Amino acid sequence: MKLLKESVKISLKLLKIMLPISILVKIGSNFGIIEILSKTLSPLMKIMGLSGEMGIVWATAMITNIYGGILVLFTMAQTNTFTVAEITIVASIILFAHSLPVELKVISETGAKPWKILSIRVLCAVIAGGCLNLLFKTFNIYQETAVFRFTIKESNSGITNWIFGELKKYITIFLIIFILLVFMEGLKKIGVIGWINNKFSPVMSFLGIDPKLSLTCIVGLTMGISYGSGLIIKEVREGSYNRRDLFLVAVFMSLCHALIEDTLLMIPLGAKLIGIFWGRIFFAVIFTLIFNKLMPKDKIE
Repeated sequence: MKLLKESVKISLKLLKIMLPISILVKIGSNFGIIEILSKTLSPLMKIMGLSGEMGIVWATAMITNIYGGILVLFTMAQTNTFTVAEITIVASIILFAHSLPVELKVISETGAKPWKILSIRVLCAVIAGGCLNLLFKTFNIYQETAVFRFTIKESNSGITNWIFGELKKYITIFLIIFILLVFMEGLKKIGVIGWINNKFSPVMSFLGIDPKLSLTCIVGLTMGISYGSGLIIKEVREGSYNRRDLFLVAVFMSLCHALIEDTLLMIPLGAKLIGIFWGRIFFAVIFTLIFNKLMPKDKIE
């Protein structure tokens, strides 16, 4: 019963954060915010070896979600051809920066300023995209035409379908958070959490993060920001960790989350693991280490 109440509290907290943002995103998308953002991104796309028009793909993913970006990419593929290198780059930057309105608000519950995380995610995406472009061109690799291994049918975008889609999403979040809390409680009782913290302690210490946050990071890495942040919200409420540790977790999870699901989603597009998997881990580690060195040890604003 206690865990059920805790799950309800966390889920309601996430609902209060995510629902207003989702509504604003829906309204903004209908009023052309994606098109405006895509024009702004056009110069950056060229830095990464992509056409300016590809900015609409990234803009859609940033404002809505990964699936929205993929759908736009499929639409463009009807009249354009893309190389494996281009697909790998655009897939990688999408995974670094997507669903920003919702994810930034959720991750802000750690105490991290949304504008800081936004800057970090976009900057990391551009740097990673530029590095991948340079690597692919220098060694002349992945220049063959990409072949999509699946197709997506555009769903009905009516308000009723949107409402039912949102309802399904929040019910799913509640169920998963409840299962996670029950699972974690069981792991605590049999000593597995202590074992996990001990095994991952060197990695967490290397990143400058309290080793006791190992399991929370693992949840974020495997399942995504919403579920990982749900656990962090619990930790924030209990006051178990300082703001510095939580900020570093926010940076790491923002750049590298849902590794399994997101990677499997991009592979059928022809994207290579060097960008969508290994690249995400590499840059997440680098940026976390940078902030670990730059931040004062006592606090983070």
